[in-house]
Amino acid sequence: MYEKNVNEETLAIKKEAEQAALKGKYEKAESMLSEAIEKRPDFTALQKDLTSVRSVLVMNNDLNKVAEYIKNSRLEEAQTSLTTIQKQIYNEQSQLSVTLLPKVERLTSKITIGEINNQLKHLTNIDELADKLNTLSGLDLKEAARARSKINEKIVSIAAKKAEAAMADKQFNEAIATVDEGLQYVVNNEKLIQLKNRVKQEQQAFEQRQEERIKHAMEKAAEEDLMNRKHAVKVLEVKASKDKYGDIKVTGEVGSEATKIVSSIKVTFELKNKDDEVVKTDTAEVYPMYVNPGDKGKFEKMYYELKEEEVTVNITNVEWYVE
Repeated sequence: MYEKNVNEETLAIKKEAEQAALKGKYEKAESMLSEAIEKRPDFTALQKDLTSVRSVLVMNNDLNKVAEYIKNSRLEEAQTSLTTIQKQIYNEQSQLSVTLLPKVERLTSKITIGEINNQLKHLTNIDELADKLNTLSGLDLKEAARARSKINEKIVSIAAKKAEAAMADKQFNEAIATVDEGLQYVVNNEKLIQLKNRVKQEQQAFEQRQEERIKHAMEKAAEEDLMNRKHAVKVLEVKASKDKYGDIKVTGEVGSEATKIVSSIKVTFELKNKDDEVVKTDTAEVYPMYVNPGDKGKFEKMYYELKEEEVTVNITNVEWYVE
């Protein structure tokens, strides 16, 4: 009867220890199995369970060391140790060793997060940061949430800096595209939304100023064209004089008020006698042929057949070409 009671009690302890171990309470399971073996040292199943529990307990302690490595940013050591433990779990392939896998997965995630945090200061473009966000997307840990927050802040900072630089160079479409790229990953970020609105306002104001400048330039060009066509050449001086032989010489000077080179200037004039009667109408060509803006040209004409005692010159027309 006593033997039967011992067997039943031992089996109950064995079962309870198994349940404790499967729940991750390895030390409790070890203690219970050790107690049961004292009562039934010949029960080989107990010894087998104890060996399995102790093996998992060692691996669990090793996982705790990995957690310490991670905490102290010794990520390479953490990864090396974790890889060794993963191989041990795979080699054992026991129901009990599998209970360590959730912990292994958490530590793997923490190593990944730690590596990303270390890389952040070296990442300088949005695509690289977005790739890290993608890596973190499947990790449901508070450390992952903090890392995502850091990445989002850096994306906003980079997008804002690039957009500001583009806006300073009047590259407004590029600035908007950069802000939109940031908003693709940091949705509804207030800073980027406000920046985008400011870029649009700056673009609108710039384009309006451009339109006004173009309009003003066109108006000025039209004014210059009118000036060049209507008032480009001004007669500065004209006179008629008689030499000792009685020949009449007409001389004159013109000035260019054009904004472009004018050429082939012709001056048409009338010669009048003392009774204000026209005795000669003629045209003289100005030399040089090409006159730059602000420069002067001269013309002259000799008359040998006129016998008037006194003549005056009246300019009736001036013609020119604008180059």
